[in-house]
Amino acid sequence: MKISLIIPLYNKEETILETLKSVFNQIEIPDEIIIVDDGSQDSSHELVEQLNNPLIKLVTQLNQGVSAARNRGVELASYEWVTFLDADDQWDLEFLKEIRYLHKLFPDEKVLATSYKFFYTSGRTEYAVINHIQFPETQGVVDNYFQVAATSHPPINSSAIAIQKNALIEVGGFPVGIKSGEDLITWTRLMLRHRLAYSTRPLGKYIFHAANEGASTIRETDNDPVGKEMLDLLPFALQAGKVGYSLYLGRWLKSKGILLLEVGKNSHARRKFIQSFAYSGERFKLVILFCITLLPAQISKKLISKIYQPF
Repeated sequence: MKISLIIPLYNKEETILETLKSVFNQIEIPDEIIIVDDGSQDSSHELVEQLNNPLIKLVTQLNQGVSAARNRGVELASYEWVTFLDADDQWDLEFLKEIRYLHKLFPDEKVLATSYKFFYTSGRTEYAVINHIQFPETQGVVDNYFQVAATSHPPINSSAIAIQKNALIEVGGFPVGIKSGEDLITWTRLMLRHRLAYSTRPLGKYIFHAANEGASTIRETDNDPVGKEMLDLLPFALQAGKVGYSLYLGRWLKSKGILLLEVGKNSHARRKFIQSFAYSGERFKLVILFCITLLPAQISKKLISKIYQPF
């Protein structure tokens, strides 16, 4: 199993070397590393270039966003399998070994992933909560992806996944021009067509930095291309018998509403909670959230930050 690693890079001079260190420390390394510099304005490009590592293929493009950078990497990938690592995240040393082991166990599956953990600059570590896994072993095949995703942290993290290149191209890669949740569209398209070979070992490391903590709320708007796509795909999901898809859709709409509450867009949040009510299994929570939207924004923002728990 030959693997191309793709790293989108944009102004990550403080983290890119540690990210690459976690790659070079792998028990089993990738067969190539494609770093797509998406128009960095700091010294990120120079730091990578100075490594002069033969595995690294460093390419530059004008700033187009993380999806465009990932798609460019996929186009340039030499091998059948592609994996991704954000330039401020890391892998535990057995990540690629586990991915190759998953492929050995489940050679017909086209999407492979492991669980992951959250690391905060304070030193605190939290592990992703993954519910409704139906196999007792550490490795297995997830047939009920949307049920799991509706009741857990996302089972797939963009820094803990490997995908057969052709399968990714068939679903259109990563959507360009979306600032929040763009990868969820890709995972949804993939999981409507394929199963997920999964390891419950938390071998991906999502790192919260001061620069990106709260970034999703800062850029939040009432535009929701992710929710629109999920709604458009609902008939396909129901026809395919995908368990939990409606709950998954309802949860996204609820989560979007909460983000809108956090930035004081109460009327937009209210519409999201009403929309979510048709699909969600959390109707009591939605009623409470709806009531919070009726409060003045200054009060609702403080209240939602104190009471909201993701599960």
